[in-house]
Amino acid sequence: MILSSWEKREKIQPRYEYFEELLDQLKNLVRDERRNLMAVTKDIFLWGKLWSMLRRIEKASKQKRERLDVPKTRKDLARMQNLIEEVVEGATERFSFTLNQVVRESVKIVRVEKSQLENIKIEEQLDEVGNTIRFSYDKFKDWQRVLTNLLRNAIEAVEAKQSGAGDLGLVTTPPLTGQEEAGVAVPPEAGRGGGENCWVKVSTKPSYSVPVSVSVIIEDSGIGMDEATKSSFYKKGFTSGKEGGLGLGVSEESVQLIEQYGNWEIESQKGVGTKITINIDREKAREAEQGLGKQEPFFRTKLAFGLSLFLLALIGLALLFVFDKYSRFWVDWNPALVKFLDENTVVVQNKEGSTLWDRQFPQEVEQASLALSDLNKDGRNEVLLGTRCGFRETGYVYCFSFKGRELWKCAMGAASVFGVSSDLYSVAGILVRDLNLDGEMEIVVQAGNYPWFPNQTALLNKEGEVQSNYWHSGVVNLLFCDDIDNDDTLEVVLRGVNNSLKYSAVLIMLDYKTIRGQSPPYGDEVLPKAQEKVYIKFPFIKGWGGENGLFSVLGGFGFMGREDGFDVYKAAVHDHRGIIRHYWLDEELMNVKRITLTPDTRFALRKLKQEGILDYDITPEVIESWKQIEVWKNGVKIR
Repeated sequence: MILSSWEKREKIQPRYEYFEELLDQLKNLVRDERRNLMAVTKDIFLWGKLWSMLRRIEKASKQKRERLDVPKTRKDLARMQNLIEEVVEGATERFSFTLNQVVRESVKIVRVEKSQLENIKIEEQLDEVGNTIRFSYDKFKDWQRVLTNLLRNAIEAVEAKQSGAGDLGLVTTPPLTGQEEAGVAVPPEAGRGGGENCWVKVSTKPSYSVPVSVSVIIEDSGIGMDEATKSSFYKKGFTSGKEGGLGLGVSEESVQLIEQYGNWEIESQKGVGTKITINIDREKAREAEQGLGKQEPFFRTKLAFGLSLFLLALIGLALLFVFDKYSRFWVDWNPALVKFLDENTVVVQNKEGSTLWDRQFPQEVEQASLALSDLNKDGRNEVLLGTRCGFRETGYVYCFSFKGRELWKCAMGAASVFGVSSDLYSVAGILVRDLNLDGEMEIVVQAGNYPWFPNQTALLNKEGEVQSNYWHSGVVNLLFCDDIDNDDTLEVVLRGVNNSLKYSAVLIMLDYKTIRGQSPPYGDEVLPKAQEKVYIKFPFIKGWGGENGLFSVLGGFGFMGREDGFDVYKAAVHDHRGIIRHYWLDEELMNVKRITLTPDTRFALRKLKQEGILDYDITPEVIESWKQIEVWKNGVKIR
């Protein structure tokens, strides 16, 4: 009600009057039950947590608060509820057990002991009402001994019947049908004679006789007892119808335990079977289970020693929080955002927009070369940034910890690649992925030589060490990383232009093993040829292009859905003056399914024809000729 009042901007006081009495009861309960609370938990701060939560809720409910405080208060209430549930659960599990639990344990013990008796079946029928009464844990062994001995006695009675022991003249007698015989009611399903129906059944169920609430029943189809035997069979040393029997079905001590909680009944017929019912009286059980037992004395010396340790811990924590800001666990120190103040300065923030740290670089920072990833798996992101080259110094990839400490930096580029003497490279893109699916992240870096040729794709490990380089004759850019060919491995997809192939648009697909060597055209004596998974060169529009000093480039590329049960991808080739050709490729990126042109592209082509740049019409046959793409695979030109 109070939280609802805050959200509706109502006054708190009218609502609080209804809340005050309940809050006082909770405070009294927590204060009075401090020793019991400390007995059920290993958390020495439990009582303090509960008390401080109650005081905080009381203070918050009396004050006029802003609506923004509502979620925080709801969180406090939820935390208190969870803490109380933990206390109740811990006390219940530590100091009590249910009737069904001890029955199951007793049956398990007897089954192990009598595992060789394949023709005697032990059945369980446990009603959920058996969970409604709990017993203090120090009584578990006593109840287990009572029930285990009763089960043993029942099985031995069935064994005796099988072996023909005792007076079995009534063995072939049909089962009783609910009539009373000799003042004893025997269940209809009891004993059918001979070696058949050799069973023992144990069950729990509600009892409707006042004031009993729950019963545990053990029945058997054994030799049974007459009235004289029933009156004395629980006494020590008594044995009837069994060789070597101990007469411990129900001992005198067991009877005393049962009578603390209720009473017991025996129904039996010679040669038919026995039924023993233990009735648990709810009121008697409550009297027998008054408390949790004696607690260890809480001496003043222990209290003083504990408070001293507590104060020392508080002082140590306070000093830690003052001198090490990253120990303040309530602050989110995980980098989530990077903002650029200018070309050389970045600010790193958490997801709430709070500044964690900032850094100024001697070179310009490329805004497209940025990545956040938990490389060392400590739960917080590292920050990866790339810089542009200067006139005398190449660009670098920097890696910073969440605290802003520089972990490593890696210089990009190399001299004498493709005959270019310059070794100045600017970082253009960074991609972080687990390329070989080994649980460790790899870093793919794109860098271009000043001013724009050649291009470097470098594979770095999480320590910033270069593992391999892929060199390309012309500018390419990182598109994305995905399993394009459905072989359960990730591919790095690049797009751009190849200077050495008449400035043609190209599409490149590499996996982590093929990020090395030189792109087509192969033949450099210094660098080995690359082995791309797929390398595609798209054709020029005939009549203009590289020969006229122009070039085309691959723009977008992506998955477009499925056709005829196969994946389809679309590549957009950008030519001069805004002409865009859409190439629809199959899932292996080997074949062109069709080419489409936008209305703007068709208009631009007509204008080129009018200006005399094109000396032919764009007919379906011409568009069909554009499908003749050149393809390299694993270092071999296959088309």
